[in-house]
Amino acid sequence: MKICLIRPSIVVPRSNITSMFTPPLGLAYVAGTLRAAGFDVSFIDAVGESLDTRRPVDNDCFLYGLSSEQTVERIAEDVDVIGVHAGFSFEWPYCRSLIADIRRRFPETPLIGGGEHITAMPEASLTESALDLGVLGEGEETMLEVCRALAAGNLEPAAIEGIVFKDGAGNIAVNGRRARRRDIDAIPRPAWDLLPIEAYLERGFGFGVNRGRSMPVLGSRGCPYQCTFCSSPQMWTTRWLARDPDLLLDELADYQRDYKAENFDFYDLTAIVKKSWIVDFCRKIEERGMSFTWQLPSGTRSEAIDGEVAELLYRSGCRNLSYSPESGSAAVLARIKKRIKPAGMIESMEACHAQGINVKCNIMLGFPGETFKEVFESYRFIVHMALAGTYDLSVWAFSPYPGSELFAQLLKDGRFKVDDAYYDSLRSYADASRTKSYSANISDSTLKALRFGGLCLFYGVQWLRRPLRPFRMIRNVWRGTHESRAEMGLANLLRRGQLTTGAD
Repeated sequence: MKICLIRPSIVVPRSNITSMFTPPLGLAYVAGTLRAAGFDVSFIDAVGESLDTRRPVDNDCFLYGLSSEQTVERIAEDVDVIGVHAGFSFEWPYCRSLIADIRRRFPETPLIGGGEHITAMPEASLTESALDLGVLGEGEETMLEVCRALAAGNLEPAAIEGIVFKDGAGNIAVNGRRARRRDIDAIPRPAWDLLPIEAYLERGFGFGVNRGRSMPVLGSRGCPYQCTFCSSPQMWTTRWLARDPDLLLDELADYQRDYKAENFDFYDLTAIVKKSWIVDFCRKIEERGMSFTWQLPSGTRSEAIDGEVAELLYRSGCRNLSYSPESGSAAVLARIKKRIKPAGMIESMEACHAQGINVKCNIMLGFPGETFKEVFESYRFIVHMALAGTYDLSVWAFSPYPGSELFAQLLKDGRFKVDDAYYDSLRSYADASRTKSYSANISDSTLKALRFGGLCLFYGVQWLRRPLRPFRMIRNVWRGTHESRAEMGLANLLRRGQLTTGAD
């Protein structure tokens, strides 16, 4: 049976400075699992196949990658199953449109969706689109079971765990969640050879800072915490599972050999939970005599990173990591169930800075009920982070993301309705003009100003404390090398003027 997996093009604001050009790791894992089971798998990475093309679309945005027409044309006529990845919810309107275009050309072919958005909004995903079925949560085993049933001609959706489907009467049913795999080392590797991975590698594109040819990897899956603004508990549950360090390093060694990888971006939700695991991993890199840089761009916990661990991280090649304190207010942290100790996080930042690790932090403003007093408590924490040596800061506006606890509560309270305008508002992470406040105490325009004020405060304090940093930043961008996320953002702005504007 022939299966085609599709990573759609992405739509981002015209003023976006955040790089979205990342290889689709999750779907590559699904492709690897299906191929290992004997299926004929093809892959259309609509972003990777046209990285230097963009098209103006609605809402002052650009579509990066292949057009919908080009994507559909690449699907083989004799395909038996089509799978479409729906990741971030702000991408859903375009993804939904692409699904409709696919359905028009392949009216009888099973059309399956998967990813964060499908998991967060299963009923709506099938109601709003031409999908036949959706895979929920960790997708490898579920997609494999669905495809095996289709190949055997005996698909009974009601008997398959972890899917949403339309029954014979046209009603939408959601089956219970499939238990996550405990032996994550038994999951077949991502099928990178099916993707245009070289297009990313030669440009230094990835989730982290451009430190050369960068391959994405996972050292763990899941996050044991239950932050109310995050969809991870619904997507991954709260089980954190780490891979065997030796098997992980075997994979990295193969990527160095096969793809000439120089850097590894860890896509883990929370890579460093157990000190024993990260210490073992770092020491084995040294024992093997391996040489590469690696990063934790999506964020990690600080509790396990003390002076000893920070030294090991740097010696093993770790050069960039991110922390997400989200707030400096104890009251806000309690309301959002963010279990951190700000003082301990500052100590961890200082330890990393002392070793030469570039630290980025994330702050979020505009939580429901947040007051100006709580915002200024976060401002005070921002000053502490700048003095501690942190290089970069992002100040986000809270958005009720599908699948999160706060999303469900605010939707129930009638604070918003789920429509395309709502999905567009989720792009505020990359475009401050879309900033919307969910605090009754702070207006949209004020929250936008507070975001800007937080950034000015951070970089003003940092550059006064370390006046050579802005000059080093300019030098690095000029040379085409990056040490920080701010440098990567500036480089993206310069690159944008060199992109080709395509037309359908």
